[in-house]
Amino acid sequence: MGNIVVAPPNRAMIISGYRGQRILIGKCGFALFCIEEAHSLSLEIITITVNSTEAETVKGVKINLKSFAQVKVKSTVDGKLDINSIKLAATNFLSARESDIEDALQKTLEGHQRQIVGTLTVEELYKDRAAFSERVYEHVVDDLERLGFELASYTVASIGDLNGYMESLGKTQTAIVSREAAEGTARNQAESRKAIAKANADADIVAAENAERSYIRRQQQEEAQAEADRLLMLTKAQNRMEVNRADAEAASAKDIEYAKQKQAIVEAMATQRLREEEVMLKVKDVELQQAVNVARREAEALKLQAEAMGEKERFIGKAQADIIKMKGDAANEVLQQRAEIYKEFGHDAIVQNVVEMLPGL
Repeated sequence: MGNIVVAPPNRAMIISGYRGQRILIGKCGFALFCIEEAHSLSLEIITITVNSTEAETVKGVKINLKSFAQVKVKSTVDGKLDINSIKLAATNFLSARESDIEDALQKTLEGHQRQIVGTLTVEELYKDRAAFSERVYEHVVDDLERLGFELASYTVASIGDLNGYMESLGKTQTAIVSREAAEGTARNQAESRKAIAKANADADIVAAENAERSYIRRQQQEEAQAEADRLLMLTKAQNRMEVNRADAEAASAKDIEYAKQKQAIVEAMATQRLREEEVMLKVKDVELQQAVNVARREAEALKLQAEAMGEKERFIGKAQADIIKMKGDAANEVLQQRAEIYKEFGHDAIVQNVVEMLPGL
C-alpha cells in the first residue's frame, strides 16, 4: 500500500527509499508507506535582486550597484531531461525553504558581482553595462551549475555612489555629449546646407534636363504630327488618283462600249444593205431570166413563123433567132458570173432572200 504521487510540469517529485531514487516531472508515481518518501522541488524561475553596496572599483571608488537575476533549477539540456542537475539541486536544497534557496543564490550572485566590479573602472561600468553583465554571467554560471541551477538572465538596473562621482561623471559626459552634440549639430547643419545646396543644384539640373526632354518630346510630337499629316495628305492624293483612274477607266469603258455598239450597228446596217443589194440582184436575175425565157419563146415563135413563111422568111427569122440566141447566151453568161458571186455570200442566205422576195413578185 502507499500513496499516489502526481508531479506537475513545473515541479519535480523526488521519490526515495526502498526502491531507490526516482524523479517525476509531469507524471504520476507510487510511493510505498513507511519505506518511501516523496518530496517536491520547484522548477520555476526565481527572480533575485542583487544589491552591491559600496563596492569598490579597481580605482577604489565606492559605488552602489543593483541588478536582477533570474535563476532556475537546471532541468533540461538541449531539450532533454537533466536528471543529474535535478539530483544535485535536490541534494543541496530539497529540504530548504524557498526563501533559504533565494538567499543562498543571492549571496552567490552578489559575491561574483562585487568581484567583477573590483576589476573595472567607474567609466567602464558607466559606458558598457552589457560587457559587465556578460562578465558576471561568465563567472557565476559555473558556481550555479555546481548547485544544480542555471542563470536564465542577468541585467544591471542601476549604478550610483554616495560621493557624487557618478553625477560628476554624468555631468562630464553630459558636457562631452553636449559639445559633441553642438559640433554634430553644426556639422549636420553644414552638411544639411551643403545637401540642400546640392539638392537645389541637382533639382535645377533635373529641371533643366526635364525641360530639355520636354522640348525634345514636343519637337518629336510635332515632327510625328507633321509626318502623320504628310502621310494623310499622301494617302488622300493616292485615293484621289485611284478614284480619278477608276473614273477614267469607267469613262473609257463607256466610250469603248459605245464605240463597240456603234460599230455593231454600222456592221448590222452594212450587212442589211448587202442583203438588200443581194435581193435586188436576185430580183434582177429573175427578171433577166424571165426576159430570157420570153426571148426564147419569141425566138421559137419567130422560128416557127419563119418556117411557115417560107425559105426567105426562114433565113430572116433564123438570123433574127440567132441574134436573140446570142443575146440569151450573153445573158446566161452574166447569170453564171453572178452565180459565182452569190456563192461567196452563201447559198442559204440567197435562197432565203429570194423566198422573201417571191411573194412580192
